[in-house]
Amino acid sequence: MNKQMIQKPIAVVLGLGQNGLATVRALARRGVPVVGIDRDLRQYTARTRYCKRLHCPDFKEGALWIRRLVQLGRALPCKGVLFPSGDFSLQMLSDHRELLDPYFHFTFPAKDVVDLCLDKKVFYRFAAEQGFPIPQSFFPESDDDWRMIAANARYPCIVKPYQPSLGWRRLFPDQKLFEIGSADELLKLSRRIRQVHSDLIVQEWIPGKDDLLFFSLTYLDSTSTPLGMFTGRKIRQQPPRSGTSSIVESRWHQWIADTSTALLQAMNYTGYGSVEFKWDRRDQTFKIIEVSARTWFPHGIGAACGVNLEYLAYCDTTGLQVPPVNRFRQGVKWIHEERDLHSCMAYLKAGQLTIPQWISSYRGARTYAIACWDDPGPMLFLMLHLITVPLRRFRRRFAGSNNEPRTLNTDPSKTVDTRHVSTL
Repeated sequence: MNKQMIQKPIAVVLGLGQNGLATVRALARRGVPVVGIDRDLRQYTARTRYCKRLHCPDFKEGALWIRRLVQLGRALPCKGVLFPSGDFSLQMLSDHRELLDPYFHFTFPAKDVVDLCLDKKVFYRFAAEQGFPIPQSFFPESDDDWRMIAANARYPCIVKPYQPSLGWRRLFPDQKLFEIGSADELLKLSRRIRQVHSDLIVQEWIPGKDDLLFFSLTYLDSTSTPLGMFTGRKIRQQPPRSGTSSIVESRWHQWIADTSTALLQAMNYTGYGSVEFKWDRRDQTFKIIEVSARTWFPHGIGAACGVNLEYLAYCDTTGLQVPPVNRFRQGVKWIHEERDLHSCMAYLKAGQLTIPQWISSYRGARTYAIACWDDPGPMLFLMLHLITVPLRRFRRRFAGSNNEPRTLNTDPSKTVDTRHVSTL
C-alpha cells in the first residue's frame, strides 16, 4: 500500500463472509486500507486481495474478542473504523463501545437503537405505537397467551425468536422460523418449542412470492439526515420463502425510501441501516418486516449502482469530505452464484420455476456477489469448493470413511498478530 493510504484511517471489517467481502471491496476500491477479521480465513469469501486478513476466535467468545480488538486498536496508526457484518458482532461491539471508543469510530447507531433493532418484540411494539404498518404480531408469555393467540391468529402464521440466540441456532441450525397452518398445529409446536426457547413471536405470514419483498439501504449522519439511499426488491431467496437473498434487483421506490427515512428518524437512528418490507396484496399495503443495523446480505448492489454507503459511512465518521450521491442505476441484478443455484433447484423441485424463467431472470445488467475481474480469489476458491465438496462426500460414502470434518483452531491462548498493522 502506498504512503497516501498510510495516512487514512484503517477500516476494520468483522466477518469475512458475503457481507464482509462486499464491505471490503466497497471500501478498498475507494482507496481505503482495510483489515478483515474472521475465525475462518479458509472460506472462499475470505480469499479477497483487498484486505489484510487477521484470524480471531469465534464471535461467541465475546470478552476475548473485545480484548483482541483493543489490542488491534492500540496497534493502529490512528483511530480506525468498525464495520460489523452480523448481528452477534454488532451486539458485541455495541455492548462494549466504551472500551472500543478510544480506538475506533462506529458506523452503527447508539446502544439503545441497536437494542431496538435486535429485539424484534420491542421493535414491533415501537413501530405499531408510531403508526407504521407491521404484520399482525403476538408475544406469548403464558399458556393462556398461546391459547388466545391460537384462536385469533391469521393463518398461516410463523413462529420465530425475537432476539438472536446462540441456543436457537444450535437447536435449529437451518431453521430461522416455523410456518404454522392451524391452531392445533400452533399449540402443538408451542408445547415442544417452549421447552428450549421462550422468547418467541407469533406473526401472520404475508402471502406471496419472494419478489414481493422490497428493501432500503441507507446511511444517516449524526443528525439522522440520510446521506445516501438505495431501494430494491428481492427476486429469490435461499431457502425460498424464509431465507436470505440470492438474487435482487435495484429499483427506486419513493414510498419505500420515504417510509424508511421516517421510521429510522423516529428511532433517532444514526449510521448504516436497512429496512425490509413485504407487499400485502390483501390490503394493498407494504408491511415492515425488520430493521438491521449492520450491513445487509446483498448490500454490494448499492456500490455497484453508484450508492456506496460503506464509503459514505467511512468518510462521515472520520471527518473526511462526504462525496455526493448523484447516480442510481435502475434494473441492475445482484446474484449470489452459489446460493441462487441452490434456490433455483428448490424452486424447480417445487414446480414454482421453469428453466426458461430461470434463464430469463439473469437477463439485463448484472453484478455478482463473488465473481469479479479485479478480485478473482473468492470465485476461484468457490469453484474449488463446488468441485471438492461432492468428491469428499462421494469418497466418504463409498469408502466408509468416518473422518470428522476438520475445525479451525480457536485456542484462546493465541493472540492476534498485529505487528504488520502499523505498516498499512
